[in-house]
Amino acid sequence: MALEHDIVASREFEMQTYLREMKTLYKNAVAQNGETYDIAFSLTSAFSTITPAAILEDSRIIKILRYAIAPTISQMKFGQVFGLNSIGKFEQEKIDKRSKKHGQLSVIAGKIADFAQRNIDRTRFIWLSEDISDLALAQMYAKSWTCSLVADQNAQTAYRNWRSTKQEDAVASQLISYGYVKSGYAAVVRKYTDVKIGEFTPELRVAGRTVQKADIVFRSKKSKKLVLVEAKSVGVEIDATKRVKECCDKASDWGASEALGSPEIVAVIAGFFTERNIASLKASNVLVVWEHRLGDLEVCA
Repeated sequence: MALEHDIVASREFEMQTYLREMKTLYKNAVAQNGETYDIAFSLTSAFSTITPAAILEDSRIIKILRYAIAPTISQMKFGQVFGLNSIGKFEQEKIDKRSKKHGQLSVIAGKIADFAQRNIDRTRFIWLSEDISDLALAQMYAKSWTCSLVADQNAQTAYRNWRSTKQEDAVASQLISYGYVKSGYAAVVRKYTDVKIGEFTPELRVAGRTVQKADIVFRSKKSKKLVLVEAKSVGVEIDATKRVKECCDKASDWGASEALGSPEIVAVIAGFFTERNIASLKASNVLVVWEHRLGDLEVCA
């Protein structure tokens, strides 16, 4: 019953975390992209005349142009149209006109402008095709529609990065509450003595049969053993199997190293895990600590 309770509690914990943070990230993304939209709107005369000069004036509008097309196009796919791996380097920040990037963009700006003009979503930007009685209202809806598309994608990406960092930070904070201090060690961990007792470091590479990254590495005050922590949050149950396999594979790899001194492998987990997932972790000698019960980490601290 305890395991069933933790599974339910972890799913609720993850959903509430997702909903709470996504609302914040989405609102922020809407505001940021709304400003870029206004710049694009002004430089292109309400998207009626998309020119190379407009793109070179403020390269950030490329992002808005990507989402003004129907269907929208990813950075990589859009870049490939113009012989690039991605268009991202041009749209992330406003490019200095004296920079090398500006010169590179000037070569393809005409092609980008032509592509956007030909493929713009005329159902959304309805004033480009017909006269309408309430132009201001139509333009307001087009802006909201476009910024919503951009913001949703931006927020999803930002959340994945934020969630991973939050989980690792939560583990670090828990260790600090036990009196651990952050280590300055940054090389590959090859022996358990590489990390001092009572110290921790986030994201260190650890050498077993192969060299793989651990999310948190610390040296236990109690057992003097090396403790290697994998932090896994899963928002969709089908992804849990992959995350569990990653943990189990690392546990097998690191556990085979005599130099690491039989390290303790810990999976700090949150989200949509199943009883079978937990059984697989335990069968690989991985200690399971639920993020909603981080105090359980004390057993190996």
